[in-house]
Amino acid sequence: MKLKVVLDPGAIIPTRAHSTDAGLDLYAAKGGWIFPLCRKSFDTGVHVDIPEGYVGMLTSKSGLMSKQGITSRGTIDSGYTGSVRAVLFNHSWRFVKIQKNQKITQLVLVPIITPDPVEVETLEKTDRGCGGFGSTGAF
Repeated sequence: MKLKVVLDPGAIIPTRAHSTDAGLDLYAAKGGWIFPLCRKSFDTGVHVDIPEGYVGMLTSKSGLMSKQGITSRGTIDSGYTGSVRAVLFNHSWRFVKIQKNQKITQLVLVPIITPDPVEVETLEKTDRGCGGFGSTGAF
Protein backbone atom coordinates (compact mmCIF):
# COMPACT_ATOMS: atom_id res chain seq x y z
CA MET A 1 0.00 0.00 0.00
CA LYS A 2 1.22 3.51 -0.80
CA LEU A 3 0.21 6.54 1.26
CA LYS A 4 -0.35 9.62 -0.89
CA VAL A 5 1.24 12.71 0.67
CA VAL A 6 1.21 16.40 -0.28
CA LEU A 7 3.75 18.68 1.39
CA ASP A 8 3.49 22.37 2.19
CA PRO A 9 6.63 24.34 1.20
CA GLY A 10 9.51 23.34 3.46
CA ALA A 11 7.70 20.38 5.03
CA ILE A 12 9.42 17.01 5.34
CA ILE A 13 7.88 13.81 3.96
CA PRO A 14 7.04 11.31 6.76
CA THR A 15 9.78 8.74 7.34
CA ARG A 16 10.40 5.44 9.08
CA ALA A 17 13.69 4.90 10.90
CA HIS A 18 13.42 1.18 10.09
CA SER A 19 11.42 -0.56 7.36
CA THR A 20 9.51 -2.61 9.97
CA ASP A 21 8.47 0.40 12.11
CA ALA A 22 4.70 0.78 12.47
CA GLY A 23 4.77 4.57 12.69
CA LEU A 24 5.77 7.24 10.22
CA ASP A 25 7.69 10.05 11.89
CA LEU A 26 6.22 13.52 11.39
CA TYR A 27 8.30 16.69 11.73
CA ALA A 28 7.54 20.16 13.08
CA ALA A 29 7.18 22.72 10.27
CA LYS A 30 8.11 25.50 12.75
CA GLY A 31 9.76 25.48 16.14
CA GLY A 32 8.34 26.78 19.39
CA TRP A 33 8.24 26.44 23.15
CA ILE A 34 5.88 24.30 25.21
CA PHE A 35 5.37 25.73 28.69
CA PRO A 36 5.48 23.42 31.71
CA LEU A 37 2.29 21.38 32.20
CA CYS A 38 0.79 22.88 29.02
CA ARG A 39 0.03 21.78 25.47
CA LYS A 40 0.81 23.32 22.11
CA SER A 41 -0.23 22.49 18.56
CA PHE A 42 2.49 22.11 15.93
CA ASP A 43 1.80 22.01 12.20
CA THR A 44 3.66 19.35 10.22
CA GLY A 45 2.86 20.74 6.76
CA VAL A 46 1.92 17.19 5.73
CA HIS A 47 -1.38 16.33 4.04
CA VAL A 48 -2.23 12.63 3.79
CA ASP A 49 -4.84 10.65 1.88
CA ILE A 50 -5.86 8.06 4.45
CA PRO A 51 -7.71 5.26 2.67
CA GLU A 52 -11.34 4.55 3.55
CA GLY A 53 -11.51 1.80 6.17
CA TYR A 54 -8.44 3.17 7.99
CA VAL A 55 -7.72 5.84 10.58
CA GLY A 56 -4.47 7.67 11.20
CA MET A 57 -3.52 7.59 14.87
CA LEU A 58 -0.97 10.10 16.11
CA THR A 59 1.08 8.70 18.95
CA SER A 60 4.01 9.82 21.08
CA LYS A 61 7.65 9.49 20.09
CA SER A 62 9.22 7.32 22.79
CA GLY A 63 12.39 9.47 23.02
CA LEU A 64 10.45 12.71 23.55
CA MET A 65 8.22 10.96 26.05
CA SER A 66 10.95 9.34 28.13
CA LYS A 67 13.55 12.14 27.98
CA GLN A 68 11.41 15.29 28.03
CA GLY A 69 7.92 14.30 29.22
CA ILE A 70 6.31 15.21 25.87
CA THR A 71 3.39 13.12 24.68
CA SER A 72 1.00 13.35 21.74
CA ARG A 73 -2.24 11.73 20.76
CA GLY A 74 -4.64 12.38 17.90
CA THR A 75 -6.98 10.92 15.32
CA ILE A 76 -6.85 11.68 11.60
CA ASP A 77 -10.01 10.48 9.86
CA SER A 78 -10.19 9.23 6.31
CA GLY A 79 -11.40 12.09 4.14
CA TYR A 80 -9.47 14.79 6.06
CA THR A 81 -6.83 16.20 3.74
CA GLY A 82 -5.79 19.33 5.66
CA SER A 83 -2.34 19.69 7.15
CA VAL A 84 -1.75 17.30 10.04
CA ARG A 85 -1.29 19.19 13.31
CA ALA A 86 0.12 17.46 16.36
CA VAL A 87 -0.88 18.56 19.85
CA LEU A 88 2.09 18.03 22.15
CA PHE A 89 1.58 17.83 25.91
CA ASN A 90 4.41 18.84 28.26
CA HIS A 91 4.04 16.78 31.45
CA SER A 92 7.25 18.20 32.95
CA TRP A 93 7.97 21.27 35.05
CA ARG A 94 10.49 22.50 32.44
CA PHE A 95 10.06 24.66 29.35
CA VAL A 96 10.65 22.43 26.32
CA LYS A 97 11.85 23.80 22.99
CA ILE A 98 10.74 22.05 19.81
CA GLN A 99 13.06 22.73 16.90
CA LYS A 100 11.94 23.25 13.30
CA ASN A 101 12.20 19.91 11.44
CA GLN A 102 12.33 17.93 14.73
CA LYS A 103 10.48 14.60 14.87
CA ILE A 104 7.45 15.30 17.06
CA THR A 105 4.92 12.48 16.65
CA GLN A 106 4.22 9.27 14.77
CA LEU A 107 1.40 8.50 12.34
CA VAL A 108 0.17 4.89 12.52
CA LEU A 109 -2.49 3.69 10.06
CA VAL A 110 -4.97 1.29 11.63
CA PRO A 111 -7.82 -0.62 9.94
CA ILE A 112 -11.21 0.17 11.46
CA ILE A 113 -14.83 -0.93 11.37
CA THR A 114 -17.59 1.68 11.36
CA PRO A 115 -20.84 0.07 12.55
CA ASP A 116 -24.03 2.12 12.78
CA PRO A 117 -25.20 2.55 16.40
CA VAL A 118 -28.61 0.99 17.16
CA GLU A 119 -30.38 1.72 20.44
CA VAL A 120 -31.55 -1.40 22.30
CA GLU A 121 -33.31 -1.91 25.65
CA THR A 122 -30.57 -4.03 27.26
CA LEU A 123 -27.17 -5.56 26.54
CA GLU A 124 -26.31 -9.22 26.92
CA LYS A 125 -25.11 -10.19 30.39
CA THR A 126 -21.35 -10.79 30.76
CA ASP A 127 -19.09 -11.95 33.59
CA ARG A 128 -17.64 -8.45 33.87
CA GLY A 129 -20.89 -6.51 33.67
CA CYS A 130 -20.40 -2.91 34.85
CA GLY A 131 -17.07 -3.59 36.56
CA GLY A 132 -14.66 -0.85 35.51
CA PHE A 133 -11.81 1.31 36.87
CA GLY A 134 -9.95 -0.89 39.32
CA SER A 135 -12.69 -3.49 39.69
CA THR A 136 -10.24 -6.40 39.27
CA GLY A 137 -7.51 -5.23 41.64
CA ALA A 138 -7.11 -4.28 45.26
CA PHE A 139 -5.87 -0.75 45.89
